[in-house]
Amino acid sequence: MRRKHLDGFTLLEAISVIIITGVIVGAVAVFMQRPIQGYLSSTTRAQMADTADTALRRIARDVRIALPNTVRVDPTGFYLEFIPVTTGGRYLQNDACFSSGCSSLSTLGDMLSGVQVNLGSDRVAIYNQYNNSGADCASTGLYSAYCGQSVAVLTSASGAGSTSNALGFSSYTFLPPGGSPTRRVFIISASPVTYACDAATNTLWRISGYAVQAQQPATLTGPPLSTATSKVPLATNVSCPAVVAGSVPARFSYAAGSSERESLLSAWITLQNNGESVSLLHQIHVDNTP
Repeated sequence: MRRKHLDGFTLLEAISVIIITGVIVGAVAVFMQRPIQGYLSSTTRAQMADTADTALRRIARDVRIALPNTVRVDPTGFYLEFIPVTTGGRYLQNDACFSSGCSSLSTLGDMLSGVQVNLGSDRVAIYNQYNNSGADCASTGLYSAYCGQSVAVLTSASGAGSTSNALGFSSYTFLPPGGSPTRRVFIISASPVTYACDAATNTLWRISGYAVQAQQPATLTGPPLSTATSKVPLATNVSCPAVVAGSVPARFSYAAGSSERESLLSAWITLQNNGESVSLLHQIHVDNTP
């Protein structure tokens, strides 16, 4: 009987193929590593840049509807606060409102259409002049919504869609005597808004639903910010290092300017992730005409 001839690889040939294949794969990996790493790095930076840009645009959108002269930044540069405006317009002069007191104001034009106001919590504000950042309200000679000056709780609002609205509130005497030179009136939220860069969690927070304070709150671990009803993370992986003069830019800085129309808020965000870092700066014009 004839034996079958078996064809195949010897053990030496198989080992040689494995070694040669390993060398080829290793060589390809060396040449491919940098392009792949570059792609992953650029993707990470693009994602962080998009996150930072979205956060800065949200801040800018909020600040542009802030009550004039309520934007304030704490000395560390990590806390930004302002009082948001629900709607605004101009009022018909009522001298009693600025002398003996009144319980209603009529508007010149419609400021209520398409707007949801919260009766009993929203406020009517006229001629806010000061953000009270680091000073006592009574010593400035100006008037601040943070101190409850020239602000009345809105109890009724009617006439949406007509040429004039009626705003009602408990009898109140607004400051200063004579009222606003431009007769501007605002309906504002009962709660300020704070943006905070938190080094403990490397998170940029948007906080609201807390009581108005004369002095700006600048800690997340104590009231009123610790008891706020809304605390939303706007961005994570945010770098919030201690500010060192000349080396680390403040997250927020505010220049009041020499006139009502020249105020400028600078917001700087740095994100870090997987060894990559992205920094974006956005400057926001603030119109403080009361």
